[in-house]
Amino acid sequence: MASENSINPREQFVAGKRHLREENMDKALRAFEKAYKEDKENPDYMSYCGMLKSLRGGEIGLGLELCTRAIKKEFFKAEYYLNLGRVYMASGNKKGAIKVFLKGLKFDPQNTEINKYLIELGFRGKPIIPGLDRANPVNKLLGILLRRMIPGLFRKKGS
Repeated sequence: MASENSINPREQFVAGKRHLREENMDKALRAFEKAYKEDKENPDYMSYCGMLKSLRGGEIGLGLELCTRAIKKEFFKAEYYLNLGRVYMASGNKKGAIKVFLKGLKFDPQNTEINKYLIELGFRGKPIIPGLDRANPVNKLLGILLRRMIPGLFRKKGS
């Protein structure tokens, strides 16, 4: 049997992501903690450990710090913005979460998780016809029709 002392951080990280997909947050947190403990400079481990520390451990400050550090190391990874946005949501900071999620979409406009959270938070894009009010029946009807006919149309741009 292999020694318990030899922890492979990459294996722990992969296991953590699997547990996360299975919605087993406690196991995911333990796996991400082990990976991060072994390699504290890896932004993947930082981001996921920080996110789970916030969601499961209630350590919002640590989560914000780790997720932000990961973004500073690799600013182009949308999943890091997703994780930071989830920390903001856990802290009750809806505006902060929306702002971070929108930054993440600049690097991955089709990110379904980020788009799902934006919808959950009630974020709405610009009206279809900018000259008309959002509540105008023409704008409402066009918006509904276009979103049903062409899902994702309004998230394809990098901004």
